[in-house]
Amino acid sequence: MRLLFLGTGAAGSKNKPEAEIKEGQRRCSSMMIDHNILVDVAMQSFDYATKLGEDTGAITDIFLSHTHRDHYVKETLLAYAAAAGQKINFWCHEGAVADLGLSDQEAALINICPVKCMQKWETAGMTVTALPANHLAGGPRQQPLHYIFEKDGKTLFYGCDGGWFRADTWEYLRAKNVVFNAMILEATVGELPGNFRIGTHNTVPMLRLLLEALRENAMLPRDAIRIADHLGVPPYDTVQKDDYGLLTELGMTVAYDGLVMEI
Repeated sequence: MRLLFLGTGAAGSKNKPEAEIKEGQRRCSSMMIDHNILVDVAMQSFDYATKLGEDTGAITDIFLSHTHRDHYVKETLLAYAAAAGQKINFWCHEGAVADLGLSDQEAALINICPVKCMQKWETAGMTVTALPANHLAGGPRQQPLHYIFEKDGKTLFYGCDGGWFRADTWEYLRAKNVVFNAMILEATVGELPGNFRIGTHNTVPMLRLLLEALRENAMLPRDAIRIADHLGVPPYDTVQKDDYGLLTELGMTVAYDGLVMEI
């Protein structure tokens, strides 16, 4: 799997279409997998993919974590839909459909695919599983999602937003004996003490405990790739010379806009 990070920031990152991105600043979170799959449609995702020379018309499937504006912008979704030569499959929680804000005419341009938690399906050469995330978004029926992507014997976890795993997500992973080759985990709060976001986002101490639990329960081999993503403003807007402190000590690769990785 080829991963291209089109945005690695949390809410508060640069989210205007033509906003200047200076050193240390990040676009809102979005990621491309294997040229044809996109996770989340943040404001600058389409423009940045185009700038990087990616074929935006090759996108066949888009996966939405939730409808907070740093992950979902209708205009970005429609830009990908317009570039594609066919209808794009747009996967989202069944309760999120009403929160998309699409007119009947706009919805007709996209193949909206509602999913349930713990659902597994195949599309675009991938096996995908939707798991409930510990986060709140949109209307009362919407459940934010984490995703598991499986292809060619590789298993990738994508989790931006979510903090601690929900109990049912944790028990699903244990019961299914899931082993990850790579995990993308949000590190929004960093080392800020007592930050209000702790209820739905990870701190570095939380990540340390989570990674240890994953290893002890045989879900995360020691040679698995661990990626820190969805970095908050603050604290990461003040980072100097890529000094990410305890994230680096945890053996995590800190994602940045434009990063390409092979899993």
